Parts: sequence; structure tokens; C-alpha cells
Amino acid sequence: MPDPSEAEIAEIRRDRARIFRPAWFADLARGRLSLGETFWGGYVGVQLIAMPLWILVMVPAMAAEGNGLVPWSLPWLLVLAFYLLQLGWTLAVTRAVFAVAPKARPAGGWRWVAMIVALVIAVQSIVLIVMWVTGRL
Repeated sequence: MPDPSEAEIAEIRRDRARIFRPAWFADLARGRLSLGETFWGGYVGVQLIAMPLWILVMVPAMAAEGNGLVPWSLPWLLVLAFYLLQLGWTLAVTRAVFAVAPKARPAGGWRWVAMIVALVIAVQSIVLIVMWVTGRL
């Protein structure tokens, strides 16, 4: 592969500078990015932000609760809010994957794998929240 030209390098830098900015999140949720960026950036990349927030906010709240979360207590509501935000984002990424994957012909069979995995992630998220809220987890 030949070395990229200066114009290509400048384009790569512009693309990288957009990642994890508000416009990038909007484009991702609307299915305007590539399949790889939508799938990996949407599911895995966002966790690079969400999990440190979880540790900084939720773990101390849960520790203050003592031996377990009591339904409708403030820590329980904080955890529920976090889970619901995560679910909302998961469903947005899943919808975006289903919008982008059928058009991603160069991805071959991987586009169908991405759709199946996206569906499994969405269903799993819904089931886990329902189980947690109903106390069956």
C-alpha cells in the first residue's frame, strides 16, 4: 500500500477529530457512519466513557446503600437512570446498525453478523433491566 498523500492525511485527521463529539454521536445514531464505526464506536467506544462514569457515580452511591439497593431509594433510582440511558443508547445504536448494515456490501457476511449481534445486545439489555427492576436478577 502506498503512503497516503498529504490530502489523505489531512482528511484522516479531520475524521479523527470528529470522533466522540456531539455531531459524531448524532451521525452515529442516525446511521450516517460506516458499519464498523457504527458498531464498534457505538457499542464499545461509548463504554470507554460510560464505564468510568459508572465507577465515579454509581459505585459510591451503591456503597452508601450498604448491603444492597433498596427499590425506590436514591441510589436505586440513580442506577435505574443509568441503565435506562444505556438502554436508550443501545437501542439507538442497534437501529443504526440495522440501517447501515444492509448497505455495507464490502463487509460481506460480517454485516449480517453485526445485525445479529446488535439484536442480541438489544434484547439482552431489555431483559436484564426488566429482571433487575422486578427483583429477579
